[in-house]
Amino acid sequence: MRLSNRDRIAFRSCASNDTKMKKLIQSALCIFAVTIAVPMHAQQVHVPASVLQRYEGEWVYPDGSSVTVRLRGETLYREIQNQQVPLVPMSETLFRLGPVFTAEFILDQKGGATQILTDGTIEFRLIRKGTPPAEMPPAPPSVPVSRSVLQRYVGTYEYIPGQLGRTDLRIEIRLNGDTLMRVMGSDAKALIPVSETRFRVANTSQMTEFVVDDAGVTQINGSGFQQLLTRLTSKH
Repeated sequence: MRLSNRDRIAFRSCASNDTKMKKLIQSALCIFAVTIAVPMHAQQVHVPASVLQRYEGEWVYPDGSSVTVRLRGETLYREIQNQQVPLVPMSETLFRLGPVFTAEFILDQKGGATQILTDGTIEFRLIRKGTPPAEMPPAPPSVPVSRSVLQRYVGTYEYIPGQLGRTDLRIEIRLNGDTLMRVMGSDAKALIPVSETRFRVANTSQMTEFVVDDAGVTQINGSGFQQLLTRLTSKH
C-alpha cells in the first residue's frame, strides 16, 4: 500500500483531551476538522428502516449525560440541544457522524446495547438507557512482531506537519521493551499487534495502522478517513 501526498493530509483532532472533546461533541457535535481534499474511503450504504429502528433511544455517557438517537424517515439522527446530526451508514452497524467521528452500535442476544463513539483517537462507550451494556465481540488475537519491525514505527507524529508548532496535535510512538506505546500528553496506551502493521489500542476497539513507503511513515487511526498522521522524527 502506498499513500499519495493527497492522502497524507490529515484531519485535525477536535480536542486535546477527553473533557474538552466531549464538550464539543455535546454542543451540536462541533467537529472542527481540516478537510482539505481528504478522500472518503468508506461509501454510504443503504440500511433498511427496520434495522435503523433498533438503535433509537437515549444513550448515556459514562458521566451520566446523554444524547438521543431518533429515526426520521429513513435517516438516523443524533439529537442534542435542538441540534440534529445525521448518522450516515457505512454498514448496518457502523455510521459516519460528521467528517471525523463514527458511531458503532453493538446489540447482543441478551438485550444489551452499547454505542462506541470515536474520532479514531479517543473513544467513548455509551449505554442505551434502560438496557444493560452489550457483550463486546472478542478482540482480534495478538501476533508476535519482532522488535526490529516495531522500531520502524517509533517517532513523533503530527496531524498537520508544522501547524503552529502545537504539541497537542502530536502523538508519540515509543518502544517500551517489546511493546509499542501510543503517548498523547499524559495518556499512554499499549499497541497490541494483530499483524506487522495493524495494532489494537489497549482496552479499546480502536485500530492503528502504520504504512511505510519511500516517502516516510504514515499512521492511520480509525477507519482510514478519521485520522492520518505523518511522522516528523524517528528514534535513532
